[in-house]
Amino acid sequence: MSQQDPLEKFYKQFQSFVQNNPNVISAARAASQIPESAKAVIVLSPYSLQHTFPREWVSKSYRKTIVERPERLLASSMGIAAAITMYPALFTLKSSNQRMGSIMSPHVYKVHGKEWPKEVIQLCKEADEKLAKGEIEVPESWNAGDIYLSSKTIQALQGTIGALETGVDSIFKGPSADHISNRAFVAIRPPGHHCHFATPSGFCLLNNAHVAIEYAADTYGVTHVAVLDFDLHHGDGTQDLCWKRAGFKPDEDINPKEGEYDDFGKKFAEFPKVGYFSMHDINSFPTESGFATKENIKNASTCLMNSHDLNIWNIHMSNWNNEEEFVKLYRSKYRVLFAKADEYFKTAKLEMAALGRPFKGMVLISAGFDASEFEQTTMQRHGSNVPTEFYTMFTKDALKLAQMHCQGKVLSLMEGGYSDKAITSGVFAHLIGLQNQDWIKEWGSEHVIKEIVRGCKPAWKPYKTKRSKDVIRIWAEEVIRLGRAMIPEFEDVLFKTAKIKTEVLDNGPTIAQRVTRQYARTHSPEREFSKTEVDAYQKRSNDLKRKEHRQMQLGAVTASKAESVPFIQQDLSSGDEDEDEDYVYDEELNKTFNRTVEDISIDDISRHLETLEITQSEDMETPQEGSNRRHSQHRSHNVDQRQPRRLQSNGMYKIPSSTTTQHLKSGRNSNVPTYEDSDISMVSHISTTRKHTTRSGARW
Repeated sequence: MSQQDPLEKFYKQFQSFVQNNPNVISAARAASQIPESAKAVIVLSPYSLQHTFPREWVSKSYRKTIVERPERLLASSMGIAAAITMYPALFTLKSSNQRMGSIMSPHVYKVHGKEWPKEVIQLCKEADEKLAKGEIEVPESWNAGDIYLSSKTIQALQGTIGALETGVDSIFKGPSADHISNRAFVAIRPPGHHCHFATPSGFCLLNNAHVAIEYAADTYGVTHVAVLDFDLHHGDGTQDLCWKRAGFKPDEDINPKEGEYDDFGKKFAEFPKVGYFSMHDINSFPTESGFATKENIKNASTCLMNSHDLNIWNIHMSNWNNEEEFVKLYRSKYRVLFAKADEYFKTAKLEMAALGRPFKGMVLISAGFDASEFEQTTMQRHGSNVPTEFYTMFTKDALKLAQMHCQGKVLSLMEGGYSDKAITSGVFAHLIGLQNQDWIKEWGSEHVIKEIVRGCKPAWKPYKTKRSKDVIRIWAEEVIRLGRAMIPEFEDVLFKTAKIKTEVLDNGPTIAQRVTRQYARTHSPEREFSKTEVDAYQKRSNDLKRKEHRQMQLGAVTASKAESVPFIQQDLSSGDEDEDEDYVYDEELNKTFNRTVEDISIDDISRHLETLEITQSEDMETPQEGSNRRHSQHRSHNVDQRQPRRLQSNGMYKIPSSTTTQHLKSGRNSNVPTYEDSDISMVSHISTTRKHTTRSGARW
């Protein structure tokens, strides 16, 4: 990874965003007065891009079934960028590019034992040799349609562990209380909640949630964690590891130490204690009809509180017809998870007091976005989903739970979510909730999300022209530029794949060699090729090279024509007919969208920040009470709830009033003022042998 600031490109793009939208400067100036403890941290994981599908000989149609792919991080960056443009003063962006954790670290061993991490490393080291022979690189007992490996997977897993550690550090470590944020979202892949003690499943190789929990316990003394999982699929691995923590022998542990367990396979429960609370579709993996075992269905339906050292509660998703019906469903059914988690924490506090030991809690969200209304049907095969606003609602309830029991500490880890729209919209809404802000319906409209995810195309290019009042398209392109600048490695891993490469990749074969090798694997690898055949393959290679050269030339021309003036000064006359023939300009949606952004005032932010203080409430509200009570009614330590908390020169909280962000307002004065770099400080950034079914629906 690069030694320079990995966020330098993003920061420059962010400066451009501010210059194009001068009204956000008021929020920029306010940002320096907002303590880090009031901001949400976003941790990027560049190394996670290194885990790529390596079987180059498969057909294009089969490759499309591989949904766990590096592009997922690009889609998450679009959602992150969208949230930042709405509340640029309230997020701290970090990159874990300088931090690689160890697969054989104590916090990984405590979750997976010593044998499984070693086996993963060995399989990754052997993978490249098998792939070169045209062989499947994973063991026959694994589902090769879901899981793949290469030598670079080791680097990706090390980077993921480093990102987990960075996320935990962000909410517990700092030079002072005001320099520690209570909330962090870690954008990583591959996901982890299907991985058991020593069994990979559903794209997952390590259980990220439990690894992060062990690190938090070892490093910061965390004793109790509530895992809230809203992924479409049951986190069977995370739940199974809770049984291990309760002292029950893992199924995969076939050679336990003599005398370690009693006759019933139980020993003393381990610290930290972990409660698992999940909502999921019981008809989807790993409990999909036709694949699921009786054991899997039972596990995904377990409800057990404060018994045998276990706290597990599962809720099955229900269908809904309209948003009003969903809200009722959420309040009456899904919110029960928070009541159970509240019960878990209350009991834990009493137990720790009885033991004479300190209690230290944390809320961990397994943030999978594959239940989104925007998820692809091949993944979401049974019609169960949630509206985008759900991710804001759920996250805000998680914040409240953390305020009541864990001093506000919330760690969110990305799990599932496989279509660009699902990830982008879900991350966007989740981050809005992570700052306790309100979700605006227009932000999650099909039209808006469609514009943002254009940036997920490796070969994305801006519209040549735009309608003068098309605020959504103007805003979306700002979001896209920010998202694509977030991780420099996007350029090498994703964007260059949009062009046929002529150079040798990682000391690998050239295109011509690959074409020949592919034919050899699929036809007759033992025979010699005739000169005619070799010439034909070489011609194909040359054609591909010429095609790439044309694409590179086109890219250079496009870059040279790029506008250097802010978009508010450009001639925005019409849509790009070549790219969007079916484009229909929605004037009313654009007007409404613009108004929603103008309504985000600095005083609104001040009032919301007050709700992020630690509450003294002892009881979790019932779903009915929670739906009728505003966050502003919460009691905070040393805060007069009649007045917003303001930070002045004497240490009190103050944000300038009578100003609004208005950063998408059209028809502004074209005399755009310039600002010093010191003014542009909105976003902080710191470099730093069980049977399997398939999640993707594909079979090898």
